[in-house]
Amino acid sequence: MKADTKIFGCIADPINHVKAPTLFTKLFQKQKINAIMIPINVSSHNLEKFFLGIRSMKNFIGMTVTIPHKTDVLKYCDFLEKEAIDTQSVNWIRIEKKKIVGTNFDGIGFVEGLRNKNLTVENKDFAIFGIGGAGSSICHSLIRNKVKRLKLINRNTNKLIFLANKLKELKSNTEILIDNIKDYNISEYDYVINATSLGLKDNTDLIFDVKKTKIDCTIIDIVMDPEETVLIKEAIKYKRNFHLGKNMLEAQIKLAGNFFKLW
Repeated sequence: MKADTKIFGCIADPINHVKAPTLFTKLFQKQKINAIMIPINVSSHNLEKFFLGIRSMKNFIGMTVTIPHKTDVLKYCDFLEKEAIDTQSVNWIRIEKKKIVGTNFDGIGFVEGLRNKNLTVENKDFAIFGIGGAGSSICHSLIRNKVKRLKLINRNTNKLIFLANKLKELKSNTEILIDNIKDYNISEYDYVINATSLGLKDNTDLIFDVKKTKIDCTIIDIVMDPEETVLIKEAIKYKRNFHLGKNMLEAQIKLAGNFFKLW
């Protein structure tokens, strides 16, 4: 590390599950870029103070944003790129001349992560549990990529109906459905996604019953730590296909590099 090393952050609360700092710091070293990414534990009630501070740090270039801050950071951004406006969620921030620019690559990274594993998106049926920052971004990207059917399942019914109506305004050919968190039907879906934080670290709760999916369904968990979450273990146990959370992050590397003009 040098005096002019570019510093990137990864903000979360809790912080011990994040993978981006290790992934990107190794990438910077490999590509001989004078930069590091550090994990930063910021609680929700300290976000305002944090954003006031980073504006004046000349070598703090930007950061990635994860649980639980993806929607809360919107109000601290001076400019939002289209993806952040559409999804009302931010997972990457760039600082330019003390101005904060927010964008979101979760949805794009999610779809690219599937394609990188030779999984088909177009004309397939998806069900998603959790429609927070990441979930909303994933939904928008799935619709843009012409999925046949998309079912939203969430604990907060008002939030569920609001997002479903917003997605219908996109006027796509995708059928938008909603379902009850306690009495859901996921028996006919090609992909079922956990976009909640359940399964993170020591949390052993299951957001849905894998046995309720069809035998050739692909179970997807966006949680990255542990890599093999309790949901993924259930998928393996009941001989379902599965897709890991790290694929969504790894697919964002090129997008993030372009956003920061690193490569």
